[in-house]
Amino acid sequence: MNATWGRPAARVATGTVGMAVFTFLLLAQTGHLLEHVAQMVQIHALGLTGSDARGVIGQLDIEWVHFAWNAAVVVLLGILLFHFRSNGWLVAAGVFAAWHLVEHDVIMLSFLATGIPGSPGLLAAGGSIGGGLPISRPDLHFLYNVVETALIAVAYRSQLRLALD
Repeated sequence: MNATWGRPAARVATGTVGMAVFTFLLLAQTGHLLEHVAQMVQIHALGLTGSDARGVIGQLDIEWVHFAWNAAVVVLLGILLFHFRSNGWLVAAGVFAAWHLVEHDVIMLSFLATGIPGSPGLLAAGGSIGGGLPISRPDLHFLYNVVETALIAVAYRSQLRLALD
């Protein structure tokens, strides 16, 4: 098996519509994660708060964008699951991303009802499930994105290896 990233792997990564979508999703989600990393640096290393700690592209740090992004990730994972049904890591990524979207559904419903952004959702401190965990919303969603991106990356690597065998 050729597990190195060489010409065969590069061709496989974009050789079919399914793999091209998978490659796009992995790259896009990794970029999204880096935005959360920047926000964590702003909060925990630079001591910034509120609108000063919104990542590199702060104009996109609004409830509608978070909701739409997570919905798009779930839709793309659903499409990929249709193509790659036997990829267990992809199933795990889909389930985890669906939970993340449920969080954003709750946050969006709160925003639509009150007009006030920044609801804790379900599990952040002050959240709807038992008052949430002792973790802020930015920290929780950073962790969500670390796990989601890792699952997508492992699922991608698994699919790439199958294609190269």
